Amino acid sequence: MKAKQVFDKLIENWQVKAICFVISLFLYVVYQNQSIDKRVFSVPLAVEAKNGFVSIEPYPRTVVVSARGKAEELAQVRESDLKAYLDLNYVAKDGRYDFPVLITLSDSASLLNPLEIKVTPEIVSLRVEEEITSYVDIQPLLSGKPGYGYSVKNVTVSPEQIAITGPKTMIEKYTSLQTLNVTVSNAKKSFTAKTSVEKKGLFVKHDDITVSVTVELEEVDGSKRFTKLPVKILNLSPGLEIRAMTSDVTVTLNGSLASLENFKPDASFVTADVSHVTEPGTFYINLSYSVPRRFALADGYTKAIPVTFTEKKPENPVQETKSETSQSEGPIEEKITVVETDSGILEETVEQKKR
Repeated sequence: MKAKQVFDKLIENWQVKAICFVISLFLYVVYQNQSIDKRVFSVPLAVEAKNGFVSIEPYPRTVVVSARGKAEELAQVRESDLKAYLDLNYVAKDGRYDFPVLITLSDSASLLNPLEIKVTPEIVSLRVEEEITSYVDIQPLLSGKPGYGYSVKNVTVSPEQIAITGPKTMIEKYTSLQTLNVTVSNAKKSFTAKTSVEKKGLFVKHDDITVSVTVELEEVDGSKRFTKLPVKILNLSPGLEIRAMTSDVTVTLNGSLASLENFKPDASFVTADVSHVTEPGTFYINLSYSVPRRFALADGYTKAIPVTFTEKKPENPVQETKSETSQSEGPIEEKITVVETDSGILEETVEQKKR
């Protein structure tokens, strides 16, 4: 067939053929639009940097990824099939740069065709800086007050240092990091507590280690005053008795406040030896104190007190006889009867009966 005949055949009824072509194209577009679906994913944004540079500014933690493709294929795509990241590896010095948000697909998602990907935002501007590592001291953070009579003598931590990593200008500001709070409230003995090291924001990083904080306590020395102490009399002469004696006895003890707080003088703490007194009268008697070895007697204590002695009265032998008789015969019960006479006078009658 000659070329002219072919051309004549093609243009024969060209109006009808043109209309059919347009209708076919329209139907194809409609079909494609009906079979194409769209899904939106929220994907974590990572930063890849193996050249020793890091960001010193916050950046979006997630980006929005829109995927278009055939509905049956798009239904197989999961968020885990998408990876969004910023590539800092081409940076050579500190400064501000615009980084494109890069998207990679998993092996299974990359086989889907067609699949159109769009990310928002497309560009992230960051200021980057050289990353360094430094070792800093760990300082214990204590709160509260120990129990009464105790104080903190010494505090140690183990380990003593920790490695921190981050932007150079930030890391150089730190010489130490504190532990989390360790309370010593009302503590009365040494102890060891387990805790962690404080965090310093997003850019200064360190390992999550356990730190042992040992708090050593000691007793605090002080003094306590005791007043109106009882005096125990020793070696009193059989022919004498005490008529009057002051109770104004005061003493101050020095020692551990915790021990002094719980100390209570007993009846033999203050004694007075009166063996040298042989006759009635008022005498100044020296006092003796039985102070425990853990305490010391402070100045200003009562050294002597006036004591008045009198002769001891002899016991009444008649009363003794009556008493002995009563004890032998048993207790006597008195009964009083009141009677009114004819003249209006009240008369009492006492009647004793043995119970």
